[in-house]
Amino acid sequence: MKKHILLFIAAILVVPGWVDAGTITRDDFLERLKQLHPRFQKEELTPRIEREEQQSYLGSEDWNLLSSISYAHEEAALATFGAEKTDAISASAGMEKTFWYTGGRLSANYTHNRVYMEMDQGIEQLFAGVGLDSSDLMPDSYYQNQLSVSYIQPLLKNRGGLLDRMQYDLKGYDVDFSEVQAKEHIETFLSDAAKKFLDWVLLTEQRNIARERLRLSAEALEQIRARREANLVNQIDVIRAEDAVRIAKQNKVLVESQWKAVQAELAVLAQDDKLLNQEPEYRLYRTEEIPSRQEAVARLEAQSRVLKVLGIRLEQLEHSHRVIRDTRMPDLSLLARVSAKNADKGFGESLEMDKPDALVGVQFRYPLGNRSARSQLRKADFQIVQLKKQIKEVTLNLVSALTNISIQIQEMENVLTLNQEQIESARSKIQEEQKLYHQGRGDLTFVIQAQDNEENAKLLYAQNAANYHKLMVEYSSLMDQLVE
Repeated sequence: MKKHILLFIAAILVVPGWVDAGTITRDDFLERLKQLHPRFQKEELTPRIEREEQQSYLGSEDWNLLSSISYAHEEAALATFGAEKTDAISASAGMEKTFWYTGGRLSANYTHNRVYMEMDQGIEQLFAGVGLDSSDLMPDSYYQNQLSVSYIQPLLKNRGGLLDRMQYDLKGYDVDFSEVQAKEHIETFLSDAAKKFLDWVLLTEQRNIARERLRLSAEALEQIRARREANLVNQIDVIRAEDAVRIAKQNKVLVESQWKAVQAELAVLAQDDKLLNQEPEYRLYRTEEIPSRQEAVARLEAQSRVLKVLGIRLEQLEHSHRVIRDTRMPDLSLLARVSAKNADKGFGESLEMDKPDALVGVQFRYPLGNRSARSQLRKADFQIVQLKKQIKEVTLNLVSALTNISIQIQEMENVLTLNQEQIESARSKIQEEQKLYHQGRGDLTFVIQAQDNEENAKLLYAQNAANYHKLMVEYSSLMDQLVE
């Protein structure tokens, strides 16, 4: 009866769990993280925020509506054939626009004036003496309307609108930078999560090894007890076998507690309680092929996200350099303006703006010395050289890290082969120690030690296999393969 109970318990220990609730692969786990973890939504929002800020600079290219209204009162200090007092109400409205891709500025304005004048009494008497009315030559009130259109086109400085678009263009580099950086942050996060999943895989294998060790110890204890009842062994062998069972139980409980803790941690991370009823599915002892070192270095230098980030910053600095160089150029602009106007006592007649004006000219402005721009230009030159050196330094560091990981991966494959040989050797030693013990020429202690050596060899094999796959995760992360 006791033997049947023992076999039932041993069978339970071998089964991974009371209920087969399914398994989950590493790729499925990482996919759950992508769908549910807030880190991904947070990182996706960063470039959106930068892009919206960039779009805000587009407002400087919009049409701007201008309007004003004013009242003016003026009294002449000396009224010589003019008004002694003038009151004027003026209203204007207009629109202006900056064209980014030419640098030009277009404006259109409409102005309406209502003018009241009070002529000097002496002047009026003078006109009356010759039989004239002063209002015939200069009305005491009138309406004036004017419509004008002007355009300014830079010919040197800001030609092509480089200065007008400066903030928008520079922010575009920030958008690209944030997109690449967000992917890099996600890559790091997925790398850490994949390693944590491998910890769970390792603990699963360690748990299975511990359960198998307990099963073998329990079977050995029953055999020794039976031999003791037949007076074939001493009581000390029973005690040794019982100690081996207790140690195996302790190891099993310890590993299972660690296994549950990591399982719960991953369930919280994935925000999925289903994970509490699942086990990892992973081929722990498989090996993978990686490209040659030369091919890997070429891919790294061409596709590294870290180098792309620095490349974007270099492009931004070079663009700033062009902007600063443009500010040093003389401000030479072509100006053209046409207008139509009219003034009359009657409002309706004043709207017949049939008196044209036209102007074409060139404006020139250049600051003598221009020391500020020269200093900024030299600063930008130094920053570009410095960043190029940093890119070279980072490239060397990446290639160095890639070389390190590649060598570790290759050497770890050799270690795994040696681990397999060690396990086979431990099994052979168990068989020989058991033969000697059953023949009465050996000691049970040596049998237990041989079994412990096999367990330790299996644990070491599992640990090295997990380290091997963690190195593969680091390799994939370094090559930017976890996030496309």
